[in-house]
Amino acid sequence: MAADVPETDNAPDDSSLVSVLDTFGEDGWTANHLVQEGARMKCGECGELTAASELTVSARHRIEGASDPSDMQAVFGIECPACGAKGSLAAGYGPEASEQDADFTSDLDETNEPPDPLAASN
Repeated sequence: MAADVPETDNAPDDSSLVSVLDTFGEDGWTANHLVQEGARMKCGECGELTAASELTVSARHRIEGASDPSDMQAVFGIECPACGAKGSLAAGYGPEASEQDADFTSDLDETNEPPDPLAASN
């Protein structure tokens, strides 16, 4: 996954998964996309399955667990290539990620340095 991400001033008070998903929803990422076996995303609107390697990540925010830093997740803003639905997708990453999530995140193309809509700008 890409390391440097442009920052914005849309940071929530906490970085819980729920607050991150709420912020993504406020930014227009309203569909609930899901990780599926075989490094694919299931669109939360049309149900189409798309290979992670064919998706464009438009936004991303990483979360580390408050009580367990190894509990790492990323929320991605992805537009479905089949129907155009803008949605968020949560997936684990790092050493504790499930095999399904790890396969998905490793296949994502994040070469366009997606912005983090929750990063505080200072």
